[in-house]
Amino acid sequence: MKPFTAIASLRTQTCVIFVVCAAILSSLGLYLYLTANDHPHHLVCRATLQVVRDNTSFRGIVDFKSEEGDGKGIAHINGIINLNPHEEYTVQRTILFTHSDYGLSPVWVSRQIIISNRETSPPGVLQQFLPNFYLKNSDVTDIDIFSLNKEANLITREGIPYLYCQKYLLPEDE
Repeated sequence: MKPFTAIASLRTQTCVIFVVCAAILSSLGLYLYLTANDHPHHLVCRATLQVVRDNTSFRGIVDFKSEEGDGKGIAHINGIINLNPHEEYTVQRTILFTHSDYGLSPVWVSRQIIISNRETSPPGVLQQFLPNFYLKNSDVTDIDIFSLNKEANLITREGIPYLYCQKYLLPEDE
């Protein structure tokens, strides 16, 4: 009878160890899932851009901030367009946009575009480098935001890389 008691005791210990391990792994998996999907469309980041088309180039910085709760966002774009060595234009504008979720992807709609009095670029030149989202009230769909690591997000549109954006912290009062 003692061998049966020992076997039953061993099975009970194995079962307890298995249940404990399963509970720990399940808790860890749930925690990782919830923290990874906590704010999938919350975005505070900065991207440095350089776009070259033929002999013309755009160099600039784009700042994005979108909050999950209120559905509003803001983007700043500052840069220089060089048409040739003697023709240079300044781009400096702020885009106020809204965002909403359709499935797993956000949809951004630019609602107001504030052009700085320092901007000198003609609209035809801007159209060569900037999507309509930055130029007029329009929407951007099929966006996916991937957290690459703790320091950067990759924003894609229709599966094509759109913007590599480095995360940064805002002061508490913003």
